[in-house]
Amino acid sequence: MIADAEELIADWESLYQGYFLGEHDEALLDCVERLEKARAEQPVDPDATAFYTLGLVWTHGHALYDAAPEVARRIVTALTATAADPAVAQAACPHAGHPCDDDLDTHLESFETVLALLTCGTDYTWHDLDAKGEPDPESTWRCPRNVAGFALSAAREIERHRR
Repeated sequence: MIADAEELIADWESLYQGYFLGEHDEALLDCVERLEKARAEQPVDPDATAFYTLGLVWTHGHALYDAAPEVARRIVTALTATAADPAVAQAACPHAGHPCDDDLDTHLESFETVLALLTCGTDYTWHDLDAKGEPDPESTWRCPRNVAGFALSAAREIERHRR
């Protein structure tokens, strides 16, 4: 359980939309640190890891254009480490595909709902996110390979733009 999930989602939505009033780099570094801590805890809470990973993915636009170079590097490192986690590669996955298989920008508008579904509840359901008629969209969105795929896409995009 993430006690301040609603506040974080609101901040990240503001960052995504471009009207966050706080310190952008500090907000993203806080998310990086929370992700690192979530990944280090035993047992790992996959929802917390997914929450912070997808928070960074959702706000990666700031790292593309406006973040200090060292902040962008930390974000790329955190996202890449999450995507390369051996537990992800070894996780059983029955899905033929995942949302991360699409272009990253296709799903960013949905991340506010995804994050709320992972942590703090919402009137939406996982089926509201499914445009392909998946029988179990929750399973495909929560799948560690989906989270890793989004993380890798965002990390690569940041790297391409920051060279």
